[in-house]
Amino acid sequence: MTLNFKDVNFEAADGGSIYGSLFGSYPDIVILAHGRVFNKESYYDLCEVLLKNKISSLAFDFRGYGNSKHGRGDSQAYGEDVIGAINFAKRQDFVKNITLLGSSMGGAAVLNASKLFKPSEIKSVIALSPVNVEGINFVDVPIHYLGSEGEQFAEGIKKMYAQTKSPKTIHFFKGNAHAQNIFATESKDEIISLIVSYIKEEKKAE
Repeated sequence: MTLNFKDVNFEAADGGSIYGSLFGSYPDIVILAHGRVFNKESYYDLCEVLLKNKISSLAFDFRGYGNSKHGRGDSQAYGEDVIGAINFAKRQDFVKNITLLGSSMGGAAVLNASKLFKPSEIKSVIALSPVNVEGINFVDVPIHYLGSEGEQFAEGIKKMYAQTKSPKTIHFFKGNAHAQNIFATESKDEIISLIVSYIKEEKKAE
């Protein structure tokens, strides 16, 4: 399969050098932040599906993954990389709406980064099996929580959902698959359909 993307490089908020893959040039774009045992390539199948739905995507490697390197900040300051990705997306002429999607470690990173942005800047955050984040009540951007019923972070996701003051939704899938592993289960079509609907705002947070 020939993948249709452009290799890109941008600066993290702390000056780090981040490498990513940019799919498409549609006005709706989703920034994809991977989990600890994954990398940007793990999102490529999803990126192709999003393209068919006229949605652009930017999958990037966190600092310490692939060719990406941290800057002045800590080697695990992953939120700095997300902020860099947001700033990069904002500079693209075709981008009108930005959605953040992060899994596990990446879920925590996009939630932390979203504390610095307004709903007029970030359309929503899709947090897939996110690791616990402190101060979730400071996020003004709408949040869509996703996870598996039997996974280890299920209770933590429910607690973050309860603490969230911005518009929010929560949805659990059958089984115990964690984060991006859910894409390899029988829930694959359901989760992709939900993600597309959130990006296109067919299902708004309440």
